[in-house]
Amino acid sequence: MRAGVVYGPRDIRVEEVEMPSPGPGEVLLEVKAAGICGSDLHFHRSIADSRSVRRVMGGHELSGRIAEVGEGVVCRRVGERVGVEPLLGCGECQFCSMGYYHICKELTHPGGGFREYTVLLEEKVFPLPDNVSYEEAAILDCFAVGVHAVHRAGISVTDAVAVIGDGAIGLSTLQVAKAAGARRTALIGHHEGNLEIAKKVGADIAVNSAGSDEVEEVMQLTDGGGCEAVFETVGGMADTMGSAARMAKPGGTIVVVGSFAKPVELNFRHLLRNEIDLIFSWSYSTWQGVPEFEIALDLLARGELDAKSLITHKFPLDRISDAFHAALNKSESGALKVMIIY
Repeated sequence: MRAGVVYGPRDIRVEEVEMPSPGPGEVLLEVKAAGICGSDLHFHRSIADSRSVRRVMGGHELSGRIAEVGEGVVCRRVGERVGVEPLLGCGECQFCSMGYYHICKELTHPGGGFREYTVLLEEKVFPLPDNVSYEEAAILDCFAVGVHAVHRAGISVTDAVAVIGDGAIGLSTLQVAKAAGARRTALIGHHEGNLEIAKKVGADIAVNSAGSDEVEEVMQLTDGGGCEAVFETVGGMADTMGSAARMAKPGGTIVVVGSFAKPVELNFRHLLRNEIDLIFSWSYSTWQGVPEFEIALDLLARGELDAKSLITHKFPLDRISDAFHAALNKSESGALKVMIIY
């Protein structure tokens, strides 16, 4: 079978690799669509030297058709269209026992989206309704992150919400917050194309932080009161937490979804004086015993989430290098979510 293989920084090639076969409790998936995530880009661009590091690529945002089932598989069948929940804990620690495998110390991300076939545990594939396409299903990982963040925030139908970050996670979180009933929503970013998409998928305002005072815009939206929940989805080297604190109303909540790569300065006196809760949302798992991936799938199937609008670029596997170039150079390409289509 063909697969994307990394040899070094920005050096991806498509080669023939060994075909996998499913073991007990596993299914062989014929991959149909796979999204490029920020974590995929990190390895692609961050290797410090040019030495050969040949590695078959992962890719954990994927969907496909079951081509074969292993011994003991009883709930899935050959030919089924499925989405993939790409999170796997050790299965033995206290967190896995409680269904919180996303904070298991041994957490891995089984996937294989950048190859024609991959093997997965039966329990990690979810049947797709006829009205959900393979491409839409490959966005479910992003939506599930939004589901967990909104669960952590405890959104209600009277809430005003601001989302900082106009990437796939930010736009996914925005949509889930809307589906949960948030009455007013703001999306803050600096990519004009993505801000237009934000309006399309339901943002009441989409603010370009490069040319506007985002805090003032949010205050106008909320009649000066601020937001019950503010989601920070950028992380990295961004200087966003100060704005998040000023957007939150007294008694509100800041949910940190973005993964920061530097220490963050924050005025704790302001948070204390206004009793603003600061909480963190890492990935997703289950909520009250229900897989959050499945919750995201249900919302998508009911038409409450728009996945198609987030997919801006599509490439065949043979052009995976071009796909990664587009995903890495968003200002040049205008990419939001780049998809490999089989």
